Amino acid sequence: MANRIEKLEEEFLKALSSIFRDELKDPRIDGMITISEVKITKDLSHCNIYISIFNSNDKKECFKTINECSGFIRKKIAEMVDIRVMPELHFHLDETLDYVDKINALLKKI
Repeated sequence: MANRIEKLEEEFLKALSSIFRDELKDPRIDGMITISEVKITKDLSHCNIYISIFNSNDKKECFKTINECSGFIRKKIAEMVDIRVMPELHFHLDETLDYVDKINALLKKI
């Protein structure tokens, strides 16, 4: 079962990358969006997607817009991935790299 979920997570990652690159044309989604991780629950009802946003004019607005587009994104994934029941998508902002940059800047000051 775990192997099946891992394969689905990989397929979702590929589909999401394609969707963010080619399908989303909203001007509020600017900058570079990186999908750092996709986690699907064992019962296949929920999918947690962790994204990083770089070089955006307004990260919060960009993230809000992505959440608003979740229905469209879910529909596009369903077209690309062969799955009987499409899980509900939950986007999370991954700020790990921002935190690392902040720590590095503090260490350079010392």
